[in-house]
Amino acid sequence: MSVISNKREKFFPGAIRFLAVLEMTRDYKIPMKTFINYIFILQSIYLLMACSVQSPHLGGQELLVNDQVIANDTIWQGDVFVQGVVLVSREATLSIKPGTFIRFKKDDRNGDGIGDAEIRVLGRLLALGTEDKPIRFESAEKIPAPKDWSYVLIFSSGKKSTLQYCEFRHAFSGLQVHFSTAKLFDSLFINNYEGIRFGRAQLQISHNTFTDNDTAIRFTRMEGPVTINNNEISGNRQGIFLVPSGQNITDFFEPDRSGRPWNTGRLQIFSNNIYNNRDYNLNLGEKQFWNLDVTNNWWGSLTESSIEEKIFDRKNDGALGKALYHPFSKSSIKEAGVR
Repeated sequence: MSVISNKREKFFPGAIRFLAVLEMTRDYKIPMKTFINYIFILQSIYLLMACSVQSPHLGGQELLVNDQVIANDTIWQGDVFVQGVVLVSREATLSIKPGTFIRFKKDDRNGDGIGDAEIRVLGRLLALGTEDKPIRFESAEKIPAPKDWSYVLIFSSGKKSTLQYCEFRHAFSGLQVHFSTAKLFDSLFINNYEGIRFGRAQLQISHNTFTDNDTAIRFTRMEGPVTINNNEISGNRQGIFLVPSGQNITDFFEPDRSGRPWNTGRLQIFSNNIYNNRDYNLNLGEKQFWNLDVTNNWWGSLTESSIEEKIFDRKNDGALGKALYHPFSKSSIKEAGVR
């Protein structure tokens, strides 16, 4: 195992950011084939730029990681400080041992108020903590705050990533998953701008706790399947925020031309405790035209008027679908949240 790192040329983070801009912009209309080609072109570029070899990080040592490419299977443990963009290549697996602290130094290169340090995974991430030794992703600042660092991003990965017993703090998005397959269990998201964001993905989000974030769970596209179950989602500004891109899964025309709901059988949200979020527990954002099945969740109340007050859907905006929350759980779900 080894880590191949690149020279800190200005081009490297700029090229990585280019793909981030494409993904974060909901309404880009670049053909998918062209988009995927960008990924392979970028991969070739950064491998040509790689120039030095380091040993895998060993316990008991502090590791400082700047702009770097991980090109071979690598293990992190102990204390890791990230300042820049760490890219896990398509052939590599980054394994993080229980009890590891990964701290991101705030480095706002483009002046947008968000720290640019991140871990971007094109290969595989195995971050498997334990109940008594969770893995922590957090700010390295003396006075930490949300947006001190960007995110852990699993992007166009050809391998399945798994995260369990992880804690995410002080990020713009603790975790983002796009064009990838991942499982997330028993993890805590607290004091982030967003807990998790996903787009086109095959994703399982189970037994996690989201609290004190601006938005707990957000998605921008839905071509799943995605399952969100047995999570504790409370104390955020908004719980689940759905913002489809306006593209259907068949031909990329506008969704109202597709003739069928895009979300049927693809997004499952059940057995969660979704309550006591300040603005909304569930927010159906723009272009969410169809009804959404969110049955069998606990919404913090037995009164329909109280439940509906915290759901933004067709009753608030006639262009949106309805949140179908009947039947709903009559009490808090004991199995929800980190086990």
